[in-house]
Amino acid sequence: MKLLNLKIEGLFNLFNHEIHYNQKERITILTAPNGYGKTMTLKIIDNLFNKRFSFFSRLVFDKIIVTLDNNNSINIIKTITSDTTKIDFILKDNIQTITAFEYPSKKLLSEVKKGMPFRQIEEFLPNFIERVRSNEFLNISTNETLSLEEAIYQYSDYIPEHFMKRFNIGIPKEFLYILDELEVYLIQEQRLIQRESVSNHRLRRETVITDTIEKYSHELSYKIKQIIEEYAQVTQSLDSSFPKRLFKARKTSLNEEELKAKLQSLQEQRQKTSQYGLLKLDEDSFLEEAEISDSDTKVLSLYIIDSEEKLAVFRSLVDKIELFTKILNERRFNFKKIKIDKDKGFIFESENGSILQLTELSSGEQHEVVLLFELIFKSSDNSLVLIDEPEISLHIVWQKEFLNDIKEIIKLQNIDIVIATHSPYIIDDSWDLTVNLEASKSE
Repeated sequence: MKLLNLKIEGLFNLFNHEIHYNQKERITILTAPNGYGKTMTLKIIDNLFNKRFSFFSRLVFDKIIVTLDNNNSINIIKTITSDTTKIDFILKDNIQTITAFEYPSKKLLSEVKKGMPFRQIEEFLPNFIERVRSNEFLNISTNETLSLEEAIYQYSDYIPEHFMKRFNIGIPKEFLYILDELEVYLIQEQRLIQRESVSNHRLRRETVITDTIEKYSHELSYKIKQIIEEYAQVTQSLDSSFPKRLFKARKTSLNEEELKAKLQSLQEQRQKTSQYGLLKLDEDSFLEEAEISDSDTKVLSLYIIDSEEKLAVFRSLVDKIELFTKILNERRFNFKKIKIDKDKGFIFESENGSILQLTELSSGEQHEVVLLFELIFKSSDNSLVLIDEPEISLHIVWQKEFLNDIKEIIKLQNIDIVIATHSPYIIDDSWDLTVNLEASKSE
């Protein structure tokens, strides 16, 4: 599913914006002076599709219309009276309303005011959601703080239907289906530091500050070890069944030259995989000058099929690592290079061979590494990635290369990108991709 259009009426009681998202190049760039709502448009999409509905209670707006490529649209209408603020979420097709719900439901608010038994909620929520205060929950996997209402709405599929009906707070399944069809990932302006909550008691917690670049280095190491473990499992399964499958296999139709070409291709794949420490490469080539006899072709054919299946485990991660290191080493960093280490994730080595602490990199270098890591390793296939001010701390030369990098990442990751920026150097000569939010005030 794709996002086609976003229309916002009465943003901050000042602006009416309409944004048409570029479907061909898959890159849309939002520009405007400070205060016109560039970042807020990113947050609207992020909070809607990640089911953080309380955001819209805090946002100043009248109406939001999100148009999708499946002939559906989502209308969000805010109504404020003397004592309540109501948000209506309405899913429509081209002809009629499909379904709607109100946030927060009157029944839920009534029960919260009366002191709803929190244990009723806690026992249904997933184990990575824990209560830290009387009306506050923590997602320990993302460090996101949730109100009771947010916890219920975001994880409604964990809560029994009879419970949801009791408090009249269920989100219609059709609505949930639409929201789940588009994965949205926001790369925020503040990228170098992460604040993580550590709970020592169910109602008491401490905040630990982590350097993002070190966290992501550890994440890459974990990804590598996971892939190596998966490779070992696939190898064990194939090797154990090899004799049985060999007896059942038919004679191959491949000739000697075709077999040698496939063996050479396997060797090249192994070399590419081994250079990042994911696979140990034997020093001796498995290609021999001797001719391949007819009796060998059957064995070699099955060997090639098995080897291709084993190496396929690495392909996606290797492609990501290759692009990640290529951009940093060929286009970015002077006097240092990034290297991949299966135990450490990634490291930086100076010209004299000394290993640098990741936090010794300049803020611009750290921003570049973190931004690329999020785009390449943390975004999912066919998702929508929102990037707020990618130019922060980046040299002008790096800014001018940014869109070229994005285009390569789009090809690899199959993602759509929306960028909010002040920088003409980020845009470079791609003004056809921009949407200028500098608009006149609403009446």
